[in-house]
Amino acid sequence: MRHQYFHTKTKAFFSVESISDFRKDTSHSTPNKWFTILISTKVNGEMIIDDFKLSLNKPNAIFITPGQHLHFPDKTIFEVFSISFNKEFYCIEYHDSDVSCNGLLFVNNFNSVHFVLEAQQLSIYTNTAEEMVAELENQASLQDEMLKNLLKNLLIRSNRLFREQMSIGEIDDANIDFARKFSGLVEKHFKQIKMVVNYAEMMGIAPASLTKRLQKYGIESPSRIIKNRVVTEVKRLLMYTDKSVKEIASIIGYDDQYYLSRLFTKDTGISPSEYKKSQLKL
Repeated sequence: MRHQYFHTKTKAFFSVESISDFRKDTSHSTPNKWFTILISTKVNGEMIIDDFKLSLNKPNAIFITPGQHLHFPDKTIFEVFSISFNKEFYCIEYHDSDVSCNGLLFVNNFNSVHFVLEAQQLSIYTNTAEEMVAELENQASLQDEMLKNLLKNLLIRSNRLFREQMSIGEIDDANIDFARKFSGLVEKHFKQIKMVVNYAEMMGIAPASLTKRLQKYGIESPSRIIKNRVVTEVKRLLMYTDKSVKEIASIIGYDDQYYLSRLFTKDTGISPSEYKKSQLKL
């Protein structure tokens, strides 16, 4: 069942849904609209985020950003609370200093963010989701503030659990924040800007220093991250639209469709047309 909050003036949106409702709005052809936290209470099978297959056999918390495509194979057993919101309701970047997330959970071009929920933590997460539902049903005064506080507490807990399971210490905060800033710039500008030197200039450092700083966080080179984002966008447009390679090249900022095809083929091992055919068979 779906429970939601929407403010007509600010366009702030927040919802808590069951997996059956969420799946109705989630398919290969429809990108996720919101920042979404999936709290799986029972799971056995696969969840596909874009073309990344996530195999799950334990309860998990999974974080999905706007624009990502989700797919649940029919054979997957998946019972979940879905907590979704937009930036008008709770802006991740603005609230980073409050919840100390530093972009670990949502602003992340480097990994699919998810972690296991053991029995005690699963109970806390499901209780929080149920408290959100109760608040949405009550329609009491200051409802949005109560929902934001519940969401903030959930994000704080998630940040701590993710750090713990990934062995990320407080000493890494500066590097994490640096990586988050670069990730955000790539997400915002990758269609127009492809050169590392331009991103380094936006961050106020030399290209070599940008590479070294990112290596401290154990992630790929800046050029690789930019290319990965471009290839991911090409895959999304091939899988979920009927646009031609020429149209896709124009959308992503390439004048030469053949250059984009060569880049894609070199990265994936197959041509764009072959990739599209392979996805249609799934």
